[in-house]
Amino acid sequence: MCLIPTEDIETCSPVHILIAQRLGFKLVGDNIDKTVKARYMRAENHRNKSLHYFQYFAVQNRIDHSSFPDVHVQTCLDSPKRRALSLLPSKEGDCILRSNIVTMVSRVLTKHMPFFKHTFEDIVQWHIKHQYYAEMSSNSVVVGKMCT
Repeated sequence: MCLIPTEDIETCSPVHILIAQRLGFKLVGDNIDKTVKARYMRAENHRNKSLHYFQYFAVQNRIDHSSFPDVHVQTCLDSPKRRALSLLPSKEGDCILRSNIVTMVSRVLTKHMPFFKHTFEDIVQWHIKHQYYAEMSSNSVVVGKMCT
């Protein structure tokens, strides 16, 4: 059994099957709650209604995770001092964190303060670049049908 993008089963191609098997997928869901209030509560069938819905679907992963190392982080450290030191960022981590915070603060300033919006909007970095930026910028492929 293989997962393929939403298409007719007759159009299942070996390429779609190989890509879906290599990349895998994840489930995405969201709930909706709605209350419908009755205008007049005269009879038993004219009461308030509470409706609860849940939508879910599968999305194909954009990045091949099979090449990632299977490393498990050690959660139990032998002393409280080592545990505290392991939580502190390194110098490289500090630089990356500072750069990301500068990017986020510049977004907030240009979005909510008119002076910054008119002056710096064209130079603000709206997306933080990372190793998988190109893959993550593409649209999601919703996995809708099963091909057996």
